[in-house]
Parts: sequence; structure tokens; C-alpha cells
Amino acid sequence: MDGISVKAKIAAVFIVCAFFSIFMSGCYLFPEEEKVLAPPLVEPPKITYNVMKVKRGTIEEKIGGSGTFVSVEQENMFFKHRGGRLKAIHVKIGDVVQKGDLLAELDTGTLENEIQQQKIRLQQTRLRYTQMKEAGADKYSLSIAAYDIELARLQLKNLERELEEAKLYSNMDGTVVYVDTRLGEGDYINAYSTLIRIADPAKLQLQYSGKDNSQLKVGMKVDVSIKNQVYEGEIIMTPDTVPADAEESLKNIVRINVPELPDDVKMGSYAQFSVTLDKRENVIVLPRNVVRNYMGRRYVQVLEDGLKKERDVQVGLETSTDVEIIKGLEEGEEVVVN
Repeated sequence: MDGISVKAKIAAVFIVCAFFSIFMSGCYLFPEEEKVLAPPLVEPPKITYNVMKVKRGTIEEKIGGSGTFVSVEQENMFFKHRGGRLKAIHVKIGDVVQKGDLLAELDTGTLENEIQQQKIRLQQTRLRYTQMKEAGADKYSLSIAAYDIELARLQLKNLERELEEAKLYSNMDGTVVYVDTRLGEGDYINAYSTLIRIADPAKLQLQYSGKDNSQLKVGMKVDVSIKNQVYEGEIIMTPDTVPADAEESLKNIVRINVPELPDDVKMGSYAQFSVTLDKRENVIVLPRNVVRNYMGRRYVQVLEDGLKKERDVQVGLETSTDVEIIKGLEEGEEVVVN
């Protein structure tokens, strides 16, 4: 029994060793697990802003436009004493005329023939008086004959005056700038109805008739640009200074006097002008699009320690492109512009 028992123990040990050997060798059949790696650290993208330094500068509020040079000495030509049918207009726009030149005539019918007949009657009365005087007529007959002479002379004078009133003469040297082209030969024209306008081309002023002229005042200095050259002018007339009984055409215009005009400026020439309404120097100025507006709140975005922050500001003078900052910013700070 003891011999069997020993053999049995040996066999059991052998089996256990064999099993352990097989078990250990079998562990190599399983794949080795991979080690779990820590996730890489991802740095957030750096935020950059488009900024500008706050600086001091000058801001100007201006108003301007374009105008036309017109003559300041113009005369309307019309028949004063009578109306009538036009016989002829002797000038056209652009004609240069002298004082006393015939501009137009009314149709006088047989008036010239009546004048010739009256001249003959006057001669007849004079001859009759001479004849009576030589024949020794009494003083009463001579007085009556003298009155006949005076009456004929007055009648002739009236007829000649009528003929003269039917002619329109220029009362100044200048250029014809207007002719009423609606009227022609045979058309009726009333007395005091403007038929022709004459202007002195040597006396010019810039005329502006824009709607936005309420801020323009007499005495303001003006920069007038003519062919890229700037000349100094002055406002001498605005709608506020036009008399109530003036022509309607004058009640919405501004006149600018430019003392030293170049020689090539003529009536009808165009020019640009600008007037400075307000000017602030050495103040903080920002572009208008940088200053934000929300329900009446005015603010900007500033960069502080790399962070964007909102800051309320108080604004002063504003133009179409710039804004004056009175309070809320200091020179040298950075303002976000995007």
C-alpha cells in the first residue's frame, strides 16, 4: 500500500506540474493588451482683433455743393408804355449788345405814314402864318395861325412818341442771356412783360439753389474749387436776406462772391464750394462706424489685457465719417474696429 501511495503521489505531482506547464505556456496565446494613452492637450485658437490706437486730431463739419456763375448786373427788357403785337425781335441769346441798340419792335400799323402826313400839316401851318404875316393880317388872325402851328407840332410830337414807345432799346452794355422764345412775329405782348434779359458778363457771382441752405449765413467764408484750384469767397446773399417782394427765382438761392476769379470763368461756368460750419482741433476722433449706437446708448469696444470689453462714451461733433469723443476714452488706448 505504501509503495502504491508513493507512486500515486509522484504521479499526481507530475500531472500538476504538467498542467501548470501547459497553463503557463497557454498564457502566451492571448494578445497583450495595449496601454491606454492620455489624450493630447489641445490649445484653444488665439483670438485676434483688428484694433486702432486712439489718437487726437481735427474734425470738421462742412456743407457744400455745386453752383453756376451768373451775372450780378442784369436787366429785364420790356415795353413800358404799351402792349401790342410783335413786329420783330432783333437779337438772340448770346448776342453782345451796346447801350442804345434796338432789341425789338411792336407793329405800329399806319403810324409812320400818319407821322409823315402830320409833318406836312405842320409845314402848311407855318407857311400859312408866314403868308398872313406878309399880307399884313391883324394880330388876332396871326395869333390863331400861331396856335395852329403849335397844335400841329404837338400832334406830330405825340405820334413820334408813340412810334418810339413801340421800339425796345438796350439800356446797358452786355450779353443777351434770355429771349422769350414763346413769342414771335404777330404775337401779342403786354406792357411790362419781360421779353429780353441782358447781363454784364464781367460781374459774376457763384449761385447755388440747393434745398439744404438753411445753415448758410451771410458773411460765411467759402472755399470755391475751380479746375482743381481753390479760391476764397464769401456768402453775400441767402434766402433769409431776400426781400419779400423780390422775384420768386431769388427766394431759394445763395450768392457767393469770389473776388479773384480766373479769366476763363464765364457766365454758366460750374464750380464746387464748401463751407466749414464747425471745427474742433486736438480732440479724440474716431471713425463713425467704430462708435456703436443701441437704443440711444453710445459705446465702443476696447481691448484690455487681450480681452474685448464694451465702454460707454460721450460724443460731441459728428460728421458723415467721423465722431468726436468727449468722454470715455484716453489717447493711446486700443479700440476694436471689426
